[in-house]
Amino acid sequence: MKNITEINVTLKAAISLDGKIATASGKSKWITGEKARREVHELRNKNDAILVGINTVLADDPQLNVRNIIDGESPIRIVLDSNARIPRQSQVFKNDGVPVIIFKGNKARRKVWPKLSNLEIIEAPSETPEILWVLSELRKFGIKNLLVEGGSIIHASFLKSHCVNNIALFIAPKIIGGQDSLSWCGNLNIGNLEKILQTEIISITPVGKDFLVLVKFK
Repeated sequence: MKNITEINVTLKAAISLDGKIATASGKSKWITGEKARREVHELRNKNDAILVGINTVLADDPQLNVRNIIDGESPIRIVLDSNARIPRQSQVFKNDGVPVIIFKGNKARRKVWPKLSNLEIIEAPSETPEILWVLSELRKFGIKNLLVEGGSIIHASFLKSHCVNNIALFIAPKIIGGQDSLSWCGNLNIGNLEKILQTEIISITPVGKDFLVLVKFK
């Protein structure tokens, strides 16, 4: 998968052995253990920015920061929010000096945003911010390494845009099962195996009771 965006993009997900990130009812805390979660903060610390979709914010209200890492620095927080649904009290708006970027669609409802000096609201030229356009905008902020923490639809959108360099999967030895349980990657519209995305496993590392699988595209 050739990335022409000049930004190194890593998809990250914490999943069960059968590739699920949540139960059918949306429960996801915690699939992986404490050591794996600490490793996630190490990964965040190595990236300039972290990106999630609005569904992740609404479901989990994540802080998207770096915690318990000596001299750790939280990355720029980015949310793709086509319809400007993000609540004003969301933790991504924590006034901690870390820049926050919200991408909204050009038909999003009018909204009163939190008054933060480090908040950027960027309107896309389309109803849904296109991934390649988003990445071109992020280059203007000097972002070179981007960590994408989902959710499922966002991961699929990045993969379909052919702009992913690496995937980091934290896999727990647990099975959730169920057709309605959420997988880490949404629909890629692949109709046959000839069009399947080809990757290469770089390493498999034990992290506590879990495993970190690093993957790159051929």
